[in-house]
Amino acid sequence: MARRTHPVQESPREPADTWLSTHTLQDIRDLAQELSDRGEDVTDLVGAVNELEELLAEATKPESAEATPA
Repeated sequence: MARRTHPVQESPREPADTWLSTHTLQDIRDLAQELSDRGEDVTDLVGAVNELEELLAEATKPESAEATPA
């Protein structure tokens, strides 16, 4: 007897994960600028990108810069 197959459904995160794995924060800033030029409110998007850049900067600091002098 033949097996009935169901189409594989893509999770909503997969397109976002794929996009993010092939683009940079500057790409997101450029996209935000395009959306802003079209009259969209991008305040939250720009804020999220700024916060992410701060987190990345903190994560990539050399350990010696994080250590406090004794």
